[in-house]
Amino acid sequence: MIALLGFLARLSVVVGFIGLVFSSVSDLLFRTDYLATMDNAIDMNNTNVKVLIGLVALIYLIIFLLSYINKLTKYSQNRKVKNKSGEIEVTIKTINEVTKEFLSSQEIIKNSKVKSFPKGKAVVIEAVVDTYNVDNLNDKLSAIQDKLTEHVMNATGITVKKSKVKLKKVLSETIVEKKIVETAPQETAVTDVEQKTDEA
Repeated sequence: MIALLGFLARLSVVVGFIGLVFSSVSDLLFRTDYLATMDNAIDMNNTNVKVLIGLVALIYLIIFLLSYINKLTKYSQNRKVKNKSGEIEVTIKTINEVTKEFLSSQEIIKNSKVKSFPKGKAVVIEAVVDTYNVDNLNDKLSAIQDKLTEHVMNATGITVKKSKVKLKKVLSETIVEKKIVETAPQETAVTDVEQKTDEA
């Protein structure tokens, strides 16, 4: 909101300046009387006009000040990662996007809303999720929460002080979770031995 007000304030100043330049050039080259008309319309001796101009100037000053503070605050929320090549700056927005992408890849989670904020040199991540109806939901969310911390740290290099995954809603939809079946290494080894025996 502050950023939008700051943009509109800057835009109005630019438009006003362009209008003033246009009026001056038009009066000079084409003998129009835009500036004289504006001068007649605005009576600077009128107290109400002076008060109005003072209020507008004060509002503009406040908006520009808040906009500047907003920029400084956003910049201070960024986190830096040091490596051999130098220093990389990671924004809070990037951390939120990495978190949201990870949560969307979890099959039991349907929707998620993420926000994070700095805590010292680290960050705290808070996510609110809607999940499908599955067994052992609390245990699975706890496991996802642990994996989330590790994933964000690996993806961004930023230390995650704490990650919280809060359950907002359990949907009525039930899903069948995929189970990955892995072949045991021992079985493969036995098969190789059997093949070598047959060949011999």
